[in-house]
Amino acid sequence: MADFENIYAEANPFVRAHFDCPSCGGKLWEYAIQGQMVCEDCRSVYPSDEIFSAQAEA
Repeated sequence: MADFENIYAEANPFVRAHFDCPSCGGKLWEYAIQGQMVCEDCRSVYPSDEIFSAQAEA
């Protein structure tokens, strides 16, 4: 069996997004695999598409 390095095994799945939470103003973290963003303060969860659309309209 071939050996290979899995670069995703050590990676953090959360990426800090440059968006503010619509509820409390906290910073959102994107969990891209599930297409969701989570607020670091109030823990509200939003679909990433919803946040991207709101920012594009602003």
